[in-house]
Amino acid sequence: METTIRVRRNMMKKLLMICAIIIGVAGLASAAPTTLITFDEFPLGTVISNQYAGLGVIFSAATYNLPVISMNGAMPMQPILRPDGGPSTYAGDFWMRFTTPVLEVEFDSGYWDGVGTGVIDVYDPAMTPLVSLSNTTTGVNVTNISGMGPVGYIYFNSIGDGAGADIDNLGFRPIPAPGAILLGSIGVGFVGWLRRRRTL
Repeated sequence: METTIRVRRNMMKKLLMICAIIIGVAGLASAAPTTLITFDEFPLGTVISNQYAGLGVIFSAATYNLPVISMNGAMPMQPILRPDGGPSTYAGDFWMRFTTPVLEVEFDSGYWDGVGTGVIDVYDPAMTPLVSLSNTTTGVNVTNISGMGPVGYIYFNSIGDGAGADIDNLGFRPIPAPGAILLGSIGVGFVGWLRRRRTL
């Protein structure tokens, strides 16, 4: 009889541990999703505005037209997103607005003919300027924006580069939803509580 009770307690402990781990992992995994847009999600020639809103970003025109999914043989991956309506095929500007503020953004841009010819302005969700960047190399440049708080908008301008430039592989990490943080915290707290009680 006593052996049966011990076996049941051990099984209950293991079940509680598994539940705690699942809750913790589910919460932490949903707390930091990373979105990657490669611009092969729509056909070539598609004018892009709110098609990626469900993924967390909306594109809008700045000085010229909305950006367009296109090909650029100078870029390592195809297709790309290029400005439209500027002085040359790849020269122009556009806005990226994140529907939920993001903590990190990374994208490829190019093909740059000169160093420092691009303008990449970063703003918080209230449109307060955070930083103004430029391409640091010729060719393909990887821009990484992180560690400056919530990002709400990015302005991309390749007009000063002569032939212009485009972007590809746009990756970003939204600020975790409070529910995901809570779920992860509950799981981690529950595991800690079980360990303190020496039931694990």
